[in-house]
Amino acid sequence: MPPRFQTARFHVETGPDSLFTRVRHILSEPVQLRAHGTHVTERLRERDAPLQTLTRFDPGSWDLVSAEVRTDTGKWVKSTWRVRADERYWWVVIGLGNALVTVIDVDPYRRGMGEGVLTGGPLYARVDAVNAELMRGM
Repeated sequence: MPPRFQTARFHVETGPDSLFTRVRHILSEPVQLRAHGTHVTERLRERDAPLQTLTRFDPGSWDLVSAEVRTDTGKWVKSTWRVRADERYWWVVIGLGNALVTVIDVDPYRRGMGEGVLTGGPLYARVDAVNAELMRGM
């Protein structure tokens, strides 16, 4: 089944700043993440992930890595956060509605600056403008 919409990924170190300000605003409080669905439950089991720790999101002690937006609207749909749990480093992908999308056991030095990260161009500018406007409306 094809995705319902296309997404683009941005890294916290390269912006746009308005997007990451908005993500931090939306996910500003500790919350219990919902871990439902076949994909995420299989990944948690396959990777022997510490479910209790990885579903207790705390923006004060987790590090924001990246955010993905819909290419048609420029609005945030999911973000990746780094957290240390059970002597390992994890990327935890959080979607809309505090949904746990997936977890990835990562090397502590992995930064997430792969070739798929947008660092400029028309979509970058549109995402910046859309999120700046959304934050002005808060």
